[in-house]
Amino acid sequence: MIGAAVLLALLSSAELQVPAGAPLPEAISRASPGDTLRLGPGEHRGGLGRLAGLTVIGAGAGVTFVLAPPGEDGASVDGDATLRGLSLIAGPARSALKALGGTVQLIDVALVGGASGLFVDGGRVTGRGIWLQGDFGLLQRSGTVSLTGVTATGRHAGIALLSGELDLSRAAVTGPSSEAAVTIGGGTAHLAESVYRAGGPSGLAVAGGRVIAHDLTISGPREQNGVGGDCLLVLRGSVELSWSELTGCGGAAVEAARSELVLDGVDAGGGAAGGFIFTDRTRAELKATLVTGRGPGLVAAQGALVRTWQARTWTDPALWVDCGSGARVEQLDAHGARQPCDPPAGK
Repeated sequence: MIGAAVLLALLSSAELQVPAGAPLPEAISRASPGDTLRLGPGEHRGGLGRLAGLTVIGAGAGVTFVLAPPGEDGASVDGDATLRGLSLIAGPARSALKALGGTVQLIDVALVGGASGLFVDGGRVTGRGIWLQGDFGLLQRSGTVSLTGVTATGRHAGIALLSGELDLSRAAVTGPSSEAAVTIGGGTAHLAESVYRAGGPSGLAVAGGRVIAHDLTISGPREQNGVGGDCLLVLRGSVELSWSELTGCGGAAVEAARSELVLDGVDAGGGAAGGFIFTDRTRAELKATLVTGRGPGLVAAQGALVRTWQARTWTDPALWVDCGSGARVEQLDAHGARQPCDPPAGK
């Protein structure tokens, strides 16, 4: 049964046709909650303003363009809204779309802004088939974001999470970026089935928060000031990464300090700094991992504790442990053999 309020909204909703070149602000001013704005192919000059309760449909991203006036965001949402089949473009220091509350649904949308393509500070954003570009492709300060089928690039970062919940799958995030292709400063990120290319100083940088990820390919962080970039850099964060590949790393494949990591089925190519480098009391579990390329394959220092199971290091040297600092590597499949840092037999 449809409730009376819902039925009334359906009966009273209208569709407003807006051809390219028609005054867009005037059409928006006539729209009521529940209405649909259908934008024709071509350029529409003027932002969408503050959306609440509206659906805006174009003829397709790259076909229908909404060009925000200088100094304005493309649109902001603090209620429920749907955007489908359009490119929303804003100028320097502005965002194509700001989600500040409510529920926003994005389908086949390109968001390009000087500051950010998509800025989220509350509410819930869901979407598929999304293009993001700006200083940050996506900058999430709070709220919940769930996107699939994403192409993102950013001068600072393609994707940046400061707080909240992020679920990102089937994404291609490409640098170069001054921070990383994807940077996590807090909150919880679920990352899956994605490729991060030429990210910058790091491919995936985690400085706080929690990351749960699988089926990632992180390749080719560039050198910066002569120092190679790490594919995965973790500082005071928590990362669970499975069934993934780290390749073309300029510095280390993984570098972590004061962090907790679980790497399961991760294949890594060591760069100039080596493979897995764990320092400053990091706790790490390695399961069915493989490190090739430059050595050392595994470094534990400054009190780091590492537990391994079927962890292969095809490098020279394979292992370096700073035993004097209290660092330890426990090889669970060693079957009673001498562990690193154990004294020689008879002593």
